Amino acid sequence: MTRTTAALAVGLAIGLALTGSAAAADLYGGSIKDSYAPAPMAGPSSIYLRLDGGYRGYDEPDITEDGIFDLSHDDIGSAWSIGGGIGRYFTDTIRADITYDHHFEADVTGKLLDGYAALPGTRSFGLKSDVVLLNAYYDFNRNGRFSPYLGVGLGVVRHKTTEGTVFDDCGCIGLIEEGSETHVAGAVMAGLTTKLRGGEGDGRNLYLDVGYRFLYLGEASTGDVITTGNGGGTSISKDPTVNEIHAHELRVGLRYDIR
Repeated sequence: MTRTTAALAVGLAIGLALTGSAAAADLYGGSIKDSYAPAPMAGPSSIYLRLDGGYRGYDEPDITEDGIFDLSHDDIGSAWSIGGGIGRYFTDTIRADITYDHHFEADVTGKLLDGYAALPGTRSFGLKSDVVLLNAYYDFNRNGRFSPYLGVGLGVVRHKTTEGTVFDDCGCIGLIEEGSETHVAGAVMAGLTTKLRGGEGDGRNLYLDVGYRFLYLGEASTGDVITTGNGGGTSISKDPTVNEIHAHELRVGLRYDIR
């Protein structure tokens, strides 16, 4: 998880640079007799928690096997996700958070039709993922009733493929072993927040967050393809791989200012 640590360090450095430059501008922006005033924060609250649920679909994937065979009729089914995170406001318009999301299992299918393959047929297995992202957002109207925002995220994803099957037209059956893989992940998001409840003088606000998120999730590989008929248990093919995974996610969540 060294990529996650590096991403977090970069995010913290950016945050310190933003707050430091704002303070310097206040210190030297007036005359000598002007008293120093710290850079204004976005209201009395600076830390928030979030809880999100989502439903995602995928672009048509590119699935290969043994590094040489291209599968056809490739598809990844839709599935749900749930997650949460912690964040901080830096100014009235800029905030950042660290989020974790679990993507529940989606069904992956593809057909290997090449006659030179040891076991042609339909591949079917499950794909689930855990995603950690460091995100930064720009809020256009945070103090208003409705606040649109744009955001970007960078982090890592851990894919896990579940045990799958191969069905051939000739009646032969194979087994796909499970696998796991870690890759860099990225996100671009847009959405709208609205305040559901405002704190009484303590800045503890509750927001409803509705948005769209595009996710780049690297690639995911299974284990070997194993025969289960005569001579069962023999590995006949290596690692069917889902390349360049792109997801489109609709998300609804709550954001709560804790202080």
